[in-house]
Amino acid sequence: MALVAKDDTFIEVHKYRAGSVIGAAVMALFLQGFLPKYIPHAELLELPLLVTIYFSMGRRNAASGLLLGGAIGLVQDAVSHLPLGVYGIALTAVGYLATWIGYRIDSDLALSRFGVTFLLYDLERVVIALIRRFLLERPGPFLGRYWLMGSLATALLALVIFPQLDRLRKS
Repeated sequence: MALVAKDDTFIEVHKYRAGSVIGAAVMALFLQGFLPKYIPHAELLELPLLVTIYFSMGRRNAASGLLLGGAIGLVQDAVSHLPLGVYGIALTAVGYLATWIGYRIDSDLALSRFGVTFLLYDLERVVIALIRRFLLERPGPFLGRYWLMGSLATALLALVIFPQLDRLRKS
């Protein structure tokens, strides 16, 4: 007698139009560098993080989530004030966890998108703070009101941007 595990749940894996992932990542990185110069407190928002979360949760492939997060993070490092690799490490972890979470919850619901973005923003900030504190020996603020405002603002922005990114899906 053979024992077979039966799983009746179907996990939808989304496919996207050609170039949409790269285009969204380039746009997010451009706006991440451009907006803080003209809009006060725009540095609170993490647009590359949103792109990493969205496409990692939609594809539900751990390898592509890791690679997407790492690639976007390294490019973000190149244009930021942090040493090369800090955002790369943080967004790689975020990409993997977003893929893992995408397997377990319905990523098309607004509440789940808000919650996941809020938590993964905080994870990214914790990883960056740990890298700065222990690897770079540059202690800085760990938690604070500014951090909470950033996670709320980014999670609210996810509710606006994710439906727009849904249009990039193949039918």
